Amino acid sequence: MDITKTVNLTHTYASSLSSWIPVQRLFNYLCFVFVCFFTGDFVYNVTDGLGWCYAAFCNASCEIETQSSPCPVTPSVPTTAHSTTTVFSTTTKATISSSVPLTTTSPASFTSSTSITSSTQNVCNDVYPPRQNGESWDAGNCTTATCINGKIITMPTVCPTMQQPICTNGRSAAKISDDDGCCPHYECRCVCSVWCGSHYLTFDGESYNFNENCSYYLVKEIIAKYNLTVVVNRDCDPSSSTFCPKVLTVTYKSFKVVLTQLMSSGISTNVVFVNQQKIYPAYSNSVLRITSTDIITTLELQDISAKIVYSGSSFSIDLPYSLFEGNTEGQCGTCDNSQSNECRSPNGQVGSCSDTAGEWQVPHTPCVIPTTPPTPRTTSKPPHSTPPVCEPAVCDLLTTSLFAPCHKVVPPGPFVTSCVFDTCNLGKNSCCSLEAYATECSNEGICIDWRNATNGLCEHKCPSNKVYMPCGPSVEPTCNNGYNMAYQTVASSNNTKEGCFCPHGTTLFNTVHDICVDTCACVGPDGKPKQLGETWTSDCQTCVCDKDSMSVQCEPVQCQSVQSPNCSEPGQQLVNNTVNCCTTQSCECNVNLCPPPPTCLLGFQLSITNGTCCLSYNCVPKGVCVYNMTEYKPGTKIPTPDTLSEPPLEAPEAQSIVEQASVTTTTPSGAGEISTTSESFTPGPCQECYCGPEMDPVTKLNIAICKPVVCNENCSAGYEYQTEPGKCCGTCVQMDCIFTTPDNVTVHVIEVNSSYTPPNDKCVQYTCEKLNGQLVTKETKATCPPFNPLDCEPGTETTDASGCCPTCNISLCKTQKEQRILELNNCKSAQPVNITYCAGHCDSFSMYSMEANTMVHNCECCQEATTSVEQVELTCADGSKLQHSYTMVQSCQCSKTECVEGTTPKPQRRRRR
Repeated sequence: MDITKTVNLTHTYASSLSSWIPVQRLFNYLCFVFVCFFTGDFVYNVTDGLGWCYAAFCNASCEIETQSSPCPVTPSVPTTAHSTTTVFSTTTKATISSSVPLTTTSPASFTSSTSITSSTQNVCNDVYPPRQNGESWDAGNCTTATCINGKIITMPTVCPTMQQPICTNGRSAAKISDDDGCCPHYECRCVCSVWCGSHYLTFDGESYNFNENCSYYLVKEIIAKYNLTVVVNRDCDPSSSTFCPKVLTVTYKSFKVVLTQLMSSGISTNVVFVNQQKIYPAYSNSVLRITSTDIITTLELQDISAKIVYSGSSFSIDLPYSLFEGNTEGQCGTCDNSQSNECRSPNGQVGSCSDTAGEWQVPHTPCVIPTTPPTPRTTSKPPHSTPPVCEPAVCDLLTTSLFAPCHKVVPPGPFVTSCVFDTCNLGKNSCCSLEAYATECSNEGICIDWRNATNGLCEHKCPSNKVYMPCGPSVEPTCNNGYNMAYQTVASSNNTKEGCFCPHGTTLFNTVHDICVDTCACVGPDGKPKQLGETWTSDCQTCVCDKDSMSVQCEPVQCQSVQSPNCSEPGQQLVNNTVNCCTTQSCECNVNLCPPPPTCLLGFQLSITNGTCCLSYNCVPKGVCVYNMTEYKPGTKIPTPDTLSEPPLEAPEAQSIVEQASVTTTTPSGAGEISTTSESFTPGPCQECYCGPEMDPVTKLNIAICKPVVCNENCSAGYEYQTEPGKCCGTCVQMDCIFTTPDNVTVHVIEVNSSYTPPNDKCVQYTCEKLNGQLVTKETKATCPPFNPLDCEPGTETTDASGCCPTCNISLCKTQKEQRILELNNCKSAQPVNITYCAGHCDSFSMYSMEANTMVHNCECCQEATTSVEQVELTCADGSKLQHSYTMVQSCQCSKTECVEGTTPKPQRRRRR
């Protein structure tokens, strides 16, 4: 078979296909059967006509490899031409609509010619391991590299256009990243909610009522992939006919989690059981994470990103769409973003949600028989009866600005409907609908403080040792730092939950004993927690963190008896000392028996020489400067007055002004006297002084070095240096406005009473004004009148004097003229004929009328007022003559015409020549 004909035939066949897959298979067939291409040879390169180029070549396994990239202007890697192919290819990232025809082109990386010959010189040796011609590999950073004729071509990964789907449940789609993080996409979220015992909202937004007291599958996988089931049932307390909470049983992998409520001291509290063992949230393992307040319990299945939120009056199930799409059944419906098949029976029949819900009963489970007759349904009333108007104010809160931050995230409609229904038809407390909606908002990170707006109707009462918080922490800190570090650090800052918490200044002791304490029990004197059984010494007591009471138990330190020392040396005396909480005795010299030490002047320190009991003293220099009864170390700045008591020195020299003083120190033996001197200096005005490193040989004090103060008179643009009376240096005072352009790039200095107009925006002007001693930059924006270029005389469009607003000469309705050769049935005039017509602007308006209580429209059109009939002779193709009459417009005027209802007439378009 002629390979050229085969390829052309392939192109003809491929161009008629609407799917990429047969084309790929056809090329594989060519590569294997006809052996038309060798390893590394090009098969085709095309463009989709929308700016993307596609190329294919035979790889080392004789399979078709495809690449795609934006089409550049000029080719960069030409190849040798032996045969031409024009076939389009498949791609794994870009999705090309079959309605857009693909055309061949020369992309940047390839030409439309391919080589039939194969050469080992085309191997890419610049990478390790070396790559064969036509071989492709992941280059990282969302790019793919291909070895083509010895050169490495890198192309970006082509992502499909990311479109946000419309979710049937009314929630906004979530942005999800793919496995390699290159091409994110949007997914709808599957959230099923049940509240007030009977109101259901399915994954895809179907709402219905169902209130039977058996065990039902809320969520069940059609094909078991993750072994996840969620079952709801009632668990009634035999001792109470009213306490009958909903119970959620979540089965996942090897775990069975039960979320329910128990009555304690007349208060219902949330409890959690994991594999039949009661746990005290927060709790986590490799699969589960459970957090809880006294109102809301949250169960997270971490490895599949599923979340179940439970409270006494409501609960919700949030599943990832990518894992459960089309694979759920039960009372929560099918997670597939379609309401057409949302509610179906176990046999697959689709029906109404309220009818199919009862068919999802868990086999072999008991049902709770109600003790009171069911409330009659409102549908039992005669159809013609008119129910009384019932508009509970508390339900209106759901649509007010109080819940507005949540409306775009969770549609409030089903919760408003249930609130009105429960209040008006069943006489129930409507707070559960508000609480359920507020919980849904909290699950999305939006906290609503709504209970105070119900005037006490929906107040949540806390125990006496707790306070209510609408936006409390999802994990309350306790006295256990290990617990806090394990659970609090994981909790998100915007993940708040309502509930009862310990008051400010107190701490929850632990999650088992729900007690708020002022101080934590086993905390040592260093402020750090102590482990159970750990001992330490504090305040001369031996303390232990008792394991049983989980509190600190202390007793006095036990000291050993010691023998008293013999203090017979002169000047010694017996002294009692306390060491490690125990008293010890030692011999020490009595200083009262020795001469007192001398007092050293500033700049000197006492040097002590040890003896048996008495000491000898000497005053030695410290190596510091002394000024104003203060010592300064070398290199330290000596503070000087910042005001002028006299004019500054013209050329001050480094100096030290000294005042001498003498002191006499007597040695302990009285054998001689030590004479020391102390000197101080007085700085001149406007001087900076530092303590120097050199010592005066006479005074033994370091010499201070003073230099004149150098004032910085350089001020930034818009500022002016001004002296201050009595000060050594002045300051920079702002004299002009400093204006930064809105793009934060250019800074301009505007003088007072001057203006600045940006060159790229003639409609704004910035003026510097001084108001009450303050410099203010005033922005003035010009407002342009309405402008329609279609109403302008041609060539008169311009701007006003400021260059801001467009303007022109209005084209009024009048007679226009043009010359045209008339043609009719292959006959035409020998010369151009003057044709007149009407064109220009006519007034029209649309405004509201108070009298008519509607919009009043006035529409005018530029139409002919008078006309005349003219004759012209037409010459036909066969040479015959024909007289033809045509209408000439003599004058024009604006005439009223009928306006289209609900619209204003469009302006007449002026015909341009």
